[in-house]
Amino acid sequence: MIDTHAHLDFPQFDKDREEVIQKAKKEGIIRIVNIGVDLKSSRKSVDLADKYDKIYATVGFHPHDADKLNLNSLKELKRLAQHPKVVGIGEIGLDYYRNLSPRDTQIQAFKDQIKLALEINKPIVVHIRNAWDEGLSILKKTDAKKVGGILHCFSGSFEQAQEGLNLGFYLSFNGTLTYHKSRSTELVKKLPLDFVLTETDCPYLTPFPHRGERNEPAYVKLVGEKLAQLFSPLTFQDIERITTLNAQRLFGLNLKPKSKIAYLIRNSLYLNLTNECTNSCSFCVRFYSDFVKGHNLKLDHEPNFQEVIAAVGDFEKHVEVVFCGLGEPTLRLDLLKKLAKHVKAKGVKTRLNTNGEGNLIHKRNIVPELVGLIDSVSISLNVDSSDKYDKICKSRFGKGVFYDVIDFIKECRRLLPETLVTVLDLPETDLKKCEEIAKDLDVKLRKRHYKVVG
Repeated sequence: MIDTHAHLDFPQFDKDREEVIQKAKKEGIIRIVNIGVDLKSSRKSVDLADKYDKIYATVGFHPHDADKLNLNSLKELKRLAQHPKVVGIGEIGLDYYRNLSPRDTQIQAFKDQIKLALEINKPIVVHIRNAWDEGLSILKKTDAKKVGGILHCFSGSFEQAQEGLNLGFYLSFNGTLTYHKSRSTELVKKLPLDFVLTETDCPYLTPFPHRGERNEPAYVKLVGEKLAQLFSPLTFQDIERITTLNAQRLFGLNLKPKSKIAYLIRNSLYLNLTNECTNSCSFCVRFYSDFVKGHNLKLDHEPNFQEVIAAVGDFEKHVEVVFCGLGEPTLRLDLLKKLAKHVKAKGVKTRLNTNGEGNLIHKRNIVPELVGLIDSVSISLNVDSSDKYDKICKSRFGKGVFYDVIDFIKECRRLLPETLVTVLDLPETDLKKCEEIAKDLDVKLRKRHYKVVG
C-alpha cells in the first residue's frame, strides 16, 4: 500500500525513524509521501526523499503556520519544489477549528500556494477543518482543478465530497475511519473507489486497535482493511491495488503495473482476451483509462490459449472464471470456447460478460455453441431504447442493433442456465422501462453506475 500523508520528519520519530521506515517496508508499504508543514519541515521532507528510495515529499505551509509564509519563504518553496521527488504542494488550506493563524492570513497563504502549484504544475495536499464551504469555494475560484490534489483527512459532508470530486480531487482517509463512532464510514461507502486514497497522518490519528499509541506508516494497512470491510465483497487486495493506483495517478510515484491477461476482483478470476470491441460506447472505460479496479488491462497483443493458461495457473482455486476484459470476448469465440471447456473440466463455474453482439460478429447464432460451457451470461443492454443505443453505444453494425441484442438475450434465456441483463444509470436511461424490458424477457436485471467499472 501507499501512505499518502506522513510526517516522519517530526520529533516523535527522532529516536527510531530508521526502524519505523524499515518496518513499513516489511509490511508492504511500497511508497510514503512525507508532507511539509512549514519551511523547516519541507526541507526535512526533501532530505528524507533524498535518503530513501521509497519516500517522496511535498512542500508547503500548513494553515497553522500561514502567518510565517512570506515572499522569501514562498520563493524557497518554489526552489524546493523543483526537486524530482517533490510530488506536490502541501499541506495547505484552512483550519478554523484552532485558528492558530488569523483567518485572513490563512486564506491568503492558501491562495498563494495554490498559485505556486499552478505555476509548477504539481497537485496540492489540502487540509480543511471547520471551513469546508469556504475552502471548496477557494479551490473553485483559483482554478485548482487544473492541478488537482487530495482533500486530506476528509471530514466534510457527502455534498462537499461531491464538490471535491467534481473538481477532480481525491479524498483521503486515515485511522479515524476505524474508530467506533466514525462519521466517515457511511460516507465512504457512497464514494467511487477510484478517487479514494489511504493515509496515516502519522504520528497522529492512530487506527484501532493501536489508538492511543504513536501512529506510523505500517498502520496504513489497517485503514485498507477497514475500507475492504466497507466495500465488501471487494477484498483487501482489491483495496490495496486500487488505492495504490490512485496514488500513482495523482503523484506519479514511479510505479508501472504490467498489463494482465488474468486478474482477480473480489473472489472471481477475470480473463482478458482482447482490447477490441464492436461498440464505441460514450461511457466506456477504454476512452479514459487502461485500468479496471487497479488492473492494467491494455494488452500489447492478443493472447493465445497457452498464454492464458500460463497467466492463470491453478483454475481450481477460483470460485468463478469470467470472460471479460477491456474488449468484447465473443470476438475471440474459438479461444473463449476452448478456455471455457478447460475451465469446466476443472469443475469451476464460468460467466461471460458480453455486449450481446456475438451473433452479428459471427453471422450465426452462437448461443448453442455456449451450451455446457457457460453457466451464466451477463449482457450489457445499457439503455432502454434503440435510439438511445444507437446514440450512446455506437455499434459498428449500424443502427437497430438494440433489437439484435434483445434477440441474443432471448436465446441465452432459452438455452443457458442463467441470464442477466445490465443497464447503466445514465441521465438518458429510463430505469423503470429497463425493469419492464427485463420482466418481459424473464431475466434478472442489474443496474450499474456510470464510471464505476468492475
